[in-house]
Amino acid sequence: MSWKSISNSQYSKLLGSLETKRENDKDYYRMTVLKSHLNSGNFAHGGFLMSFLDNVMGNAAFKSFDNKPCVTISMSTHFTYSASMGDELIGQPIIEKKTKTLSFVKCQVFSKDNLIVSGSGIWKIVNFKKGNNISDKIKKDDGGW
Repeated sequence: MSWKSISNSQYSKLLGSLETKRENDKDYYRMTVLKSHLNSGNFAHGGFLMSFLDNVMGNAAFKSFDNKPCVTISMSTHFTYSASMGDELIGQPIIEKKTKTLSFVKCQVFSKDNLIVSGSGIWKIVNFKKGNNISDKIKKDDGGW
């Protein structure tokens, strides 16, 4: 299967083209390091790598909830190697556990056989309630949106 662009949110458009494909019952995500992603040392900025990781694992969580919106609750990140302009980043997320409202995801991101960054996190399904606003949230404090 070929790569398909999934950069739909305004933030994703700002970040750059995120692509996905499914092979052998696994989802893969890809992004290329652009000049706008570089830090002052001309390597991929850690914030960019974290955003890519968050997008990859967030998309995996979204799919685990049958394409229902979810938000990042927590995420840990481990930087192991640098990436440079033009490098292709490939992430392959794994759902470690899923409950009714939470998805626990881990992911490794490679470029040319080098592990660039890895992480894990928890995503929570978003419960959209009509009329729910900040005042209602403060009054009810039900622990989620």
